[in-house]
Amino acid sequence: MTYRIVPYEAKYNDALMALEHLTPQGKKIKLEMLRPSFLSRSKVFEQYSVYVAVDQTKDSVIGVAGVSIVPVKHEDSFIQAGFGYDLKVEPTHRKKGLAKKFGKLLVDEYLIDNGISNYFITLKTGNEGAAKAVFIIPKQWYTYNFLYLTIPTSKQIKPQTKFNRNQFLSTELLSRPTNAEEYIIETKSGLGIWKTYNTYQLKIQDMPFFMNIGAKLANLIVSKEKKIPNKGDVLKFATLFNFNPQNIENINEALEILQNKNIQYLNVCCTEEDAAFQLLKPYAMNSLPYTMLNTFGVKNGHRLTLDVRCL
Repeated sequence: MTYRIVPYEAKYNDALMALEHLTPQGKKIKLEMLRPSFLSRSKVFEQYSVYVAVDQTKDSVIGVAGVSIVPVKHEDSFIQAGFGYDLKVEPTHRKKGLAKKFGKLLVDEYLIDNGISNYFITLKTGNEGAAKAVFIIPKQWYTYNFLYLTIPTSKQIKPQTKFNRNQFLSTELLSRPTNAEEYIIETKSGLGIWKTYNTYQLKIQDMPFFMNIGAKLANLIVSKEKKIPNKGDVLKFATLFNFNPQNIENINEALEILQNKNIQYLNVCCTEEDAAFQLLKPYAMNSLPYTMLNTFGVKNGHRLTLDVRCL
């Protein structure tokens, strides 16, 4: 097989959407990313590039990878860094070195050509070994662990009289793209809602039989707002940003806004040491461990601000 890696063109959109269907996320529960177009996740960034691998024998798309340049705040310093995302390889072409070629291309050709020496990726905890094999770097990887808390918008969060005021992970919109108004809602209390559902939604493509039957049975006796997702359902998410230990107590305002828009879930990213975790963990449908691999020294216990577009 011979293939070439080329910059994205609109003619590849349909093939890439088909590739999305073939490469769901997850093992037991398989989630397919649904997008208005393949570039919908990329267009929120001011600087980005998407590369496509094309099988020259069959003239078919067999892989894709994206990279953007975004600001990151580490402790008190701002850094311009590369963010790698949307790496997908068609299942029959995996373990043949294509992912590693994508990694080398993103770093050596795009980031270095743009004067960027630092970069990072985020991934589910446990997949770090495979990621390190793809992105070969000249210096050390650093690891920063955090969580996605998935809060059903039907929940009402009760205030706590006593909880810590820590915040190691912050989420902000660190630069404002020209199309920002399409993606943000700003609440009266200063909380920001990022309309993740405008860039992608997640369809439950498959799940274990017993889980699917259990969800269907449970849904017979609960209200629509408390419905448990099952096979075939499409999940709509937003992501919270601009929160801190003071205004996080106003999260019900954000939940109500989203519920009125028929958005089922709000993601909140935090560490286990943060005030947000202590307040929201009892209400979370999921608490998913994630890892940020980075080349610029961010480790657990450091104060980090990530751009909400990267989450």
